[in-house]
Amino acid sequence: MEIQLGFIDQYSNGYSTQLDKQLSTEEYNLFIKSTDELYNYENLKRLYDILILNHNEFIKFVDDEKKMLFENSLSIIGDKENYYKHHLNLNRMFLNYLSSFRTLLDHTETIIKRKYEKESVESTKFKLLTNKIFDNYFAYRFFTKLRNYSQHCGIPIDEFEVSGTMIDENRIKPEYKIEFSSSSLLTKYKDWGAIVSKDLQTKGDFSLFPLLEEMKLALNEFWISLISIFENEIVEAIEYINTNAFHLRSPQSTVCIFSDIKRDDYGNMKYFTVNNIPFDIIDELLGNKNG
Repeated sequence: MEIQLGFIDQYSNGYSTQLDKQLSTEEYNLFIKSTDELYNYENLKRLYDILILNHNEFIKFVDDEKKMLFENSLSIIGDKENYYKHHLNLNRMFLNYLSSFRTLLDHTETIIKRKYEKESVESTKFKLLTNKIFDNYFAYRFFTKLRNYSQHCGIPIDEFEVSGTMIDENRIKPEYKIEFSSSSLLTKYKDWGAIVSKDLQTKGDFSLFPLLEEMKLALNEFWISLISIFENEIVEAIEYINTNAFHLRSPQSTVCIFSDIKRDDYGNMKYFTVNNIPFDIIDELLGNKNG
């Protein structure tokens, strides 16, 4: 099979291809291994970014609706439709947050298991990492179990409370509260596990919002430590690609590997398969490392 390294220039009315060198099977496999390593990082980063976006969307939703809900609460009869709609969206967004958290953990664990041996250094590091985050952050271990609770017992946020604090004679500051009742959670669900059950027994009623802030710290620590597990492979991938393909880079070109090449009677490429070299991911990683 003919395999060539080269690039594609895209124009408004078509494209052109330029071949650089023929690759051996070994070189081709090293390129594919290197690009797979980078795409593996990108896929995990997307899951992490989805989780952060869900967090930010939830906080923004509460902030945007707080004033409207407070004004509605001043009405004698209130507005049940607005309350219901807010409560629905509140749980929809929070369930998205919990699900994306679980998805990130599950996908990462699957990648680790497929990529490394069960007793490998990397598998051990991942287990130690998740144990450390679980032990050090109540929000992390509570949300881990709350996602299971939500899946089997019901919506995670039973209700919210809107009130006001008098700032001066003419101004009232809207207050918005979401709390969990430990006694209610323990009554409704028995599978919190020994550690979280003990936590809840000492918590009483507790607010959601400090947990979200704590969770941001936990996730940041998790992400930085997770990428360090893959660091050696990522560095090797970047070094191999830059050493062998960096010279082909230009603003208008997409560097790629051409394989399964079929030529016409004049020797021109008629059909081919393309594997792009993800220099955009390399730029992101090197940019992050350089701050």
